[in-house]
Amino acid sequence: MTNKFNSKVVGLDVGLLIGKFFMDTEELHYGYWPENKKATAQNFSEAQNRHSQLIINNIPNNVKRILDVGSGSGSLAKKLIKLGYEVDCVIPSEFLADKIKAKLDSSSNIYVNKFEDLDISKQYDLILFSESFQYVRLKESIDKIISVLNKDGYLLICDVFHKNVAGVSPMRGGHRLDIFDDEISKSSLTKELDIDITKETAPTWDFLNQLLNEVAIPISEMSNNYLEYKYPRLTKIIKWKYQRRLNKIKNVWLSGELTGESFIKFKSYRLFIYKN
Repeated sequence: MTNKFNSKVVGLDVGLLIGKFFMDTEELHYGYWPENKKATAQNFSEAQNRHSQLIINNIPNNVKRILDVGSGSGSLAKKLIKLGYEVDCVIPSEFLADKIKAKLDSSSNIYVNKFEDLDISKQYDLILFSESFQYVRLKESIDKIISVLNKDGYLLICDVFHKNVAGVSPMRGGHRLDIFDDEISKSSLTKELDIDITKETAPTWDFLNQLLNEVAIPISEMSNNYLEYKYPRLTKIIKWKYQRRLNKIKNVWLSGELTGESFIKFKSYRLFIYKN
């Protein structure tokens, strides 16, 4: 049984609710904006669909059975099934697992577990990570991938990686790209495809930064002013007790540095395909 209160799992659950309410999407990944299209709430759902289509377009021809690891709410898995693929899902969140079960029929197995801890004898033609590879343990996951891949099967990763560059990134997430390259080169997997879509996904951060500056920060300031006026002593105690955590949130999420330019500097978003 997975931990319901794991912070990363809860973050995915909350992200789904926010995306569904404000942007009419149940996808939980970066948008894809080719040709420097501006990211807005109005076209966010469309950009999410383009991201999914990019993955679908690059699935090798001889693939039939897919294991979708970190499958969000099951939207991509549902699209794949409609195209004739057999799809099983791995997700650590029970909330999202329920969403997936509501979308898919009984032919799909839903494993509520961390991928590294998965215990199955079934093998697949393709293991798919759509923005979920950043959450797994690197070496253990590569070993697990090889163990559940068919001979001549494929690994498809569409995710963000961290560049080995000077400076401190305000954005968390992503294995170091050079460390990933080194680790996977030790395995039986050989690279078939490498598409750099960093510039096409970077506008997601410009949109997020705008959302923070125009919505989150004003709400935070108004809430703070109200609490200081209504409950001055309680507010003072809360700020004292959680000062370090509040400062961390402020320094990251309210810094104004979460931009597309910063993303391009520190991160590399890649679509990789490896063959076993």
